[in-house]
Amino acid sequence: MTATVLVLTGCSNLAPKQTTGKTVVEVLPALATQLSFDTSFALTAGYFDTGDYLFNDLITQKYVAGDQKDTQDQDIYNFTGVLAKSYTKSEDGLTYTFNLRHGVKSQRGNELTSEDVLWSFERKMKAATSIVPYVITPALTDLKQITAPDKYTVKFTVAKAAYGFTLLSNLSDIVGQIYDSTFLKKHVTKDDPYATKFSSGRFDFGFGAYKVASVTEGSEMVLEARTDTGLANTPTITKIIQRVVADAGNRATALKNGDADVALGLLPADQASLEKDSGVLVPKKARNGYVAIQLNVKTGPFKDIAVRKAFTTAIDYGQVIDGVLQGRATKKNTMLDSGAPGYDGSGLPDYSYDAATSKKVLKAAGYTTNIPVTLTVANDNQAMVDTAVAIKSSAEAAGFDITVDSVPTAQAQERGTKGQTEASLFTGEALALSQGYQLGLQTTPGSSSNYSQYDDPTFAKLLATANDVPDPLTDEGGKAYNAAEKRWLGDQIAAIYIAQPASDSAVSSKLHGWTWRLDHAVDLSVMTKD
Repeated sequence: MTATVLVLTGCSNLAPKQTTGKTVVEVLPALATQLSFDTSFALTAGYFDTGDYLFNDLITQKYVAGDQKDTQDQDIYNFTGVLAKSYTKSEDGLTYTFNLRHGVKSQRGNELTSEDVLWSFERKMKAATSIVPYVITPALTDLKQITAPDKYTVKFTVAKAAYGFTLLSNLSDIVGQIYDSTFLKKHVTKDDPYATKFSSGRFDFGFGAYKVASVTEGSEMVLEARTDTGLANTPTITKIIQRVVADAGNRATALKNGDADVALGLLPADQASLEKDSGVLVPKKARNGYVAIQLNVKTGPFKDIAVRKAFTTAIDYGQVIDGVLQGRATKKNTMLDSGAPGYDGSGLPDYSYDAATSKKVLKAAGYTTNIPVTLTVANDNQAMVDTAVAIKSSAEAAGFDITVDSVPTAQAQERGTKGQTEASLFTGEALALSQGYQLGLQTTPGSSSNYSQYDDPTFAKLLATANDVPDPLTDEGGKAYNAAEKRWLGDQIAAIYIAQPASDSAVSSKLHGWTWRLDHAVDLSVMTKD
């Protein structure tokens, strides 16, 4: 009731101003409820932030100073130990040996051992609800690739040296988070062999820097820094209060007025206004992400390649970037990181709005009236909802009658996974910038992120060929991955990439060390506050 009143009245008096310098109030559109890729999940705005606080990986990408004052960037290609104190690579590049830290404790007080790593990956690879097998291939396809010579040593072996970077990248993101197997195994049953049902919605089975102190469902979550992790570094921010404020404008106001220290899911217009406030830091670096549409190639109007082709010029890209996103985005026609070593973007289509061309293509294919299309979008991201409305407007003159289906994130994901959407507008990021990993996310048959229901043997062969290149971060690798991407986005148009947006977060200038991360999270565990 209170939260509702605050949102409706536009009040920003969300909490008493903090004086200890160790508590941070984070306002966000929704709380995270599922925090692993092996149970059902919904990628809400705070999903990765909360998961990063409660879980840890064997390794992570190092933080380095960002170009903007008071910011940090992840160094994508350099890894450092977290739960593992170190790792080594064999001379042939096939085996990675991780030496676990001794004395690391979970939230339940159990010590980290190699058994936790083995069982965590068994659960990730075998649980019926897990999407990990789809996103970690080709680096890991069989549990026999993981062995534990002793209590504190784990070895991962890849089939080809080319898969090494993908493996390390996956082990440093949500895919590689390690669970307390001692605790979870106590709750294994015949009907729940990996305790995924038991752990669904729970927050207490990780080795992270924080623990959940309290949850008010749908309203607030309080996290407290742990002093018993056994890890070297303890966060200087000892308490994080995540508070739901549904309206983006009210989140911006709370930050501006000092009632919040971090605001997630802000609208570009609000960020533009906040940039003028010396008390707020608005990050400028573009996200590792994209705004894109996946088109269902199996059923509905986009089963016809001609309709997909016509739709590429029915989107007013400039209106989306300059209007809806307020110039806080750049045009993007690729899923891959164009700044990666060896990247090759030659021959990828670079579409522009041309309603006449769209109608001409449709007419040639035998369509004489506007085609009805349902465009599904998650309603917790207002910028994406506004983008969908802008696309609806431009597409009408191009031969499409679009109905915007704005639904909760979990529902949008479920419909997309089950092939129940005609077109899905979304924003996201690949958690690893390995080209093979990225291109497999939305194209692997059966993957929960393959909303297009894409299944093309030719593409699969091209991707497999690219994955065989000894060093993917070379010109040879770039050329091979380019061939696969051109098949997917150019020849078959299973998806349309629109823009690369800037971050949608902002923080108080009293906070130092805002983090640019591959998962788009704000990592308060490494930040400080005046």
